[in-house]
Amino acid sequence: MRGFVAVLRREVFERRLLGLLALALGLIAALLPLVPGIRPGGVTLADLQGGLALGMALLLTAILAIFLGSSMIAGDLAERRLGFYFSRPLPGWAIWAGKMAAALVLIFGGAILVLAPAVLVGGNLNLEGIWGVGNVISVTGGSLIAAWATFLLLVLTAVHAVSVIVRARSPWALLDLAALAVVAGLVWGTLRRMKLEGILPRLTFPAWMDRPGIGAWMELGLLAAILLALVLAGALQVVRGRTDLRRAHRVLSQGLWGMLLAAVLLFVGFTAWVLAVGPGDLLGFSGVAAAPGSRWLAFDGPAARRPGYNPSFLYDLDSGRVVHARFGLLPSFKAFDRIGTPTVGFSADGRRAVWLEYDGVTFDSPVTAFRMDLDRPGSQPVRTPISFRYAPSGFALSPDGRRIAAYEWEGRLTVVSLDDGRLVAAARYESTSVSPRLVFAGPDRLRIYEIQSADANPFLRVGAPSTIFELDLTASAPHPLKTGEIPPMAGGIRDWSLSPAGDRLLARSVDALGLCDARTGMPLAVLGSGHARGTFLRDGRIAVMEAVRGRYEHELRIFPPDGHSEPRRFPFANVLGATVADQPAPGVLRVVTSRPGAPRELWQVDLEPGTIRRMGTLRLASLDLPQVARSRVDLKDVDGVVWYEPWSSRTRVVLKGPAAPAVAPPR
Repeated sequence: MRGFVAVLRREVFERRLLGLLALALGLIAALLPLVPGIRPGGVTLADLQGGLALGMALLLTAILAIFLGSSMIAGDLAERRLGFYFSRPLPGWAIWAGKMAAALVLIFGGAILVLAPAVLVGGNLNLEGIWGVGNVISVTGGSLIAAWATFLLLVLTAVHAVSVIVRARSPWALLDLAALAVVAGLVWGTLRRMKLEGILPRLTFPAWMDRPGIGAWMELGLLAAILLALVLAGALQVVRGRTDLRRAHRVLSQGLWGMLLAAVLLFVGFTAWVLAVGPGDLLGFSGVAAAPGSRWLAFDGPAARRPGYNPSFLYDLDSGRVVHARFGLLPSFKAFDRIGTPTVGFSADGRRAVWLEYDGVTFDSPVTAFRMDLDRPGSQPVRTPISFRYAPSGFALSPDGRRIAAYEWEGRLTVVSLDDGRLVAAARYESTSVSPRLVFAGPDRLRIYEIQSADANPFLRVGAPSTIFELDLTASAPHPLKTGEIPPMAGGIRDWSLSPAGDRLLARSVDALGLCDARTGMPLAVLGSGHARGTFLRDGRIAVMEAVRGRYEHELRIFPPDGHSEPRRFPFANVLGATVADQPAPGVLRVVTSRPGAPRELWQVDLEPGTIRRMGTLRLASLDLPQVARSRVDLKDVDGVVWYEPWSSRTRVVLKGPAAPAVAPPR
């Protein structure tokens, strides 16, 4: 310890003039703002003094780290002055530690001397003052000191290593360059992969919007490993290399690149473990969408033991096949509003999926469309030629799965062919909502719904109607034309759905479930109360499930397409909940019921004879939201899945089994 203190005192004393330089800079920062004409308008004297002092302190410490790192050991070694210390009874570690400690004392002591005069005269060192940093990122004094101290130590040790390599003028430098290329390539490729998967914060978002996750801890761990390797390699170089420059270079290189390569390989392996997740590793499901007529699901959610990582998947419930996609990174997939749709779409027959992904590592990266044929075994996602400058706020897939429509923030409405990227139609359209709902009403018509929902828009004007526009894709100069509007509903529309043919829609408010004309919005019939849930059947009829008030009983009502005639009724007694699951065959419905403390039960409803048959109990995996999920979900050996859709306030069920007959696209 005495040797360490002796080296420290000698090195600081020899460079004591650096303190006078730092003090002079501090006096300039404190006195310069007093000169007439120097201070700009709107800036206080204290802010200018503090800003200049802090800027000079940061600049001086960076310059000192470079200067001392290149000269304190490497300079003495090259000029053969390091032998002075080894001629004394001093261990090598004491020489290295004493010189590095002296460098840090000079660097941080210089920063204090620069800041001291400004602080004494009342300068403001608050970052939210003249610099305005607080408007972009949240930085405290402690976090700035810790980050800058780490940066300076990294610069000091890295410059020392570079200086030894350069001064040695040895052929080993070629191996150093090769090792640097390998390590940098592995780190760059791994960090890019993490950014593409959304593990690391994307570059253009303010820091306050990014919650610390496993990616941040991995970055800190990698930085700590690099810093530790530089420190240990430098110490090893002094202890074993002693006064021979070329020998010191070899020892430094062997120790540095050996430790760095081991740390980087560990980082790459850990990243591979983080990304090797499947649906069974999710702690809840942020958004779920199901393909009609098949058992494919699209969902995303937070991964277990990987905070901050939210992967997204396409999943075949029958075969258990998993396809990793990145549609969950787009905010519109997670941010379901009461009328919204995810940025993944399925064709009407459920045979094709189309979704959007970021094409880069930042949130202002272009967005590209991908497609996948779900009915082909072994099919993989295919990149399409369609891309958008920013993520669209409205997105729709045609019933045949060959065209997509998108509404972009700039007020541009486009329809593009998926197969060849050909622009089918483009039109200017200024939406009155955050996210207009786009629907193909036929092969050559696109319908735009501006649904007024109080849940999606808290500033909704009372009594505002929901407007409907239509775009003719065959017109030479297509322009959206208003075709009608849905009359105002109490509390706005809570959820709504279109018929397979696109000619009618179900709209539910807090008071009633209504049937409307899908093109004009004209009300056709009232099918139930605000607690009812309606489903269009493939033959045009409407299934409405509603709880009987005051009793543990639900009633299934089957309405004709016009909704006017008296419906057929099917009671389900002694049940807490009842959900129409699917229509496996014409005239046949499957209903899932639940009771407290008992497994869910499956019922088959034969519409023509009017009979109900119990099919047994079910083992359903519950795809809960992350806020209520208690554990990971095992999707194996289950009869289906069940989840709650916040944006439609309804329970959805998908059961295993043969796919339902395909629904023909509307003509």
